[in-house]
Amino acid sequence: MIYFTADTHFGHERTRALHKRPFNSVEEMNAALIRNWNDVVGIKDVIYHLGDFGVADPQILRQLKGEMYFLPSQDYDDQTVIDLLSQRARIIQPNTVIVEEGYALQLVHEPLTAAAGDHFYLFGHIHRLQMVKRNGLCVSSDAHFFNPISLETVLYYRKAINEYYDGNVFLERLGNGESRMG
Repeated sequence: MIYFTADTHFGHERTRALHKRPFNSVEEMNAALIRNWNDVVGIKDVIYHLGDFGVADPQILRQLKGEMYFLPSQDYDDQTVIDLLSQRARIIQPNTVIVEEGYALQLVHEPLTAAAGDHFYLFGHIHRLQMVKRNGLCVSSDAHFFNPISLETVLYYRKAINEYYDGNVFLERLGNGESRMG
């Protein structure tokens, strides 16, 4: 199985508070993220983490199941985090394209950094502020109840975005610009 996640922010009190994560402490948040990860990801499964891992804590990293691929972000993943993760994960670059079940998926942390092209892209960074875009899906842990999501779920959303969602989903501004007063 293949899974995707981003923005776990292990150990980050600022993220817990700023994004109103439903945990009473960082320790509770870390424990829930680890439990949720391990409830779906098996030892032999592959998981792509698209940035903002969290603090460089070997204890957390040892607890996580799966063969990890990690795409560092430029905002939180400093060299200490990258060095630690490189001991356990394969480090990948922004705009890496993987092909799974015949579908090309472009991997980025920030949506605006996606290279131009026809790929469907997966991203993090914006947590749960916008889960879908015209050609992409946010895989942030906040957007998926603090769980990694499966390739099957990604492809489900891809189909829905491409075939069923209309202009109302991707509306940049509410209203038609005409005044209704007066």
